[in-house]
Amino acid sequence: MVSKHSVALVTGGAGRIGRAIGKRLAQNGHRIVLLDVSDGVHSAAQELNGMSINARSVQIDITDSEAVQSLPDRLGDWWEHLSILVNNAGISPKTDGAKRPVIDMPLSEWNQVMAVNLTGTFLVTQTCLQAMRHRKSGRIIMIASQAARTRTAVPGAHYQASKAGMVGFARVLAAEAAPYGITVNCVAPGRIESDMTAAVDDGTNSKLANAIPISRMGTPEEVAAAVAYLASEEASYSTGAIIDVNGGSFMP
Repeated sequence: MVSKHSVALVTGGAGRIGRAIGKRLAQNGHRIVLLDVSDGVHSAAQELNGMSINARSVQIDITDSEAVQSLPDRLGDWWEHLSILVNNAGISPKTDGAKRPVIDMPLSEWNQVMAVNLTGTFLVTQTCLQAMRHRKSGRIIMIASQAARTRTAVPGAHYQASKAGMVGFARVLAAEAAPYGITVNCVAPGRIESDMTAAVDDGTNSKLANAIPISRMGTPEEVAAAVAYLASEEASYSTGAIIDVNGGSFMP
């Protein structure tokens, strides 16, 4: 049974997927903390509060180690009840519809993607682990990508490498955290109706959707449903696992 004080922290909380995850976890009885570098995180939390959800927002750059380490102080007594971390924050630079080849990729662009998608995930996870190990329980869920599972046509090498890195990180952490009652799992979405895919307006989404066996893109709510399962007591024997949410576009 979920404690009425239980807190779920969702990075990338200003976006459609982050908000959907926050809403779904709140429906399961958790208080919600949304984190994002964008000031839109405040309106996202207000939106949830308007649904009678107990939500808070923190505008933060997760690539800033000092800022991340300040989370316990910024959240106060909520931090003591942290039970779920969803590493959802991620970026994929728009390159006018064309995937930038490795030979043409600026180091600055590579570093930017790695800093947010992988290093930011590491920093937030490391900080949250302290609270979870103290409580001897917790759920850590990585929002990876189909790009971490197979070669895909859209994202560049930096995005694909960062998401594959998240999966590898989760597997190591799953073994390290298990003795403390903490599970670590991944959700690997395919083409989802998100802020990232909405930025593509060159016909790519329609073309890719038609190639998916289910013949449509997925919704943020479908990603959130997979997260909710991994965050639940029913998933207590699952760790180091990956749930694919891709409409059949990748079948391992």
